[in-house]
Amino acid sequence: MTERVILGEASVARLKRASRLRYDKAREIHTLLAPERVVVLNETSVMILEALDGRALGAIIDDFAARFAAPRETIAQDVTAMLQDFTDKGYLEVV
Repeated sequence: MTERVILGEASVARLKRASRLRYDKAREIHTLLAPERVVVLNETSVMILEALDGRALGAIIDDFAARFAAPRETIAQDVTAMLQDFTDKGYLEVV
């Protein structure tokens, strides 16, 4: 059994090779395609996944807090929870 990876602000996450972010034009929805799974994403999830560009999680949180003029702690909680859930489900890996 694999050990659970706990994300922190220094973590750098990315989609696993087998996972793909796609926009379904016919249904007008964003999806995450993973082996034998299709996850329908909301706008917030898409924005967070698109931000996984090699930066540490803390830098992404800083960017979102500034962009949306929101409390950093709130952004950190929401972003970390979503990415931790996706990491636990095997869609992301920490590099």
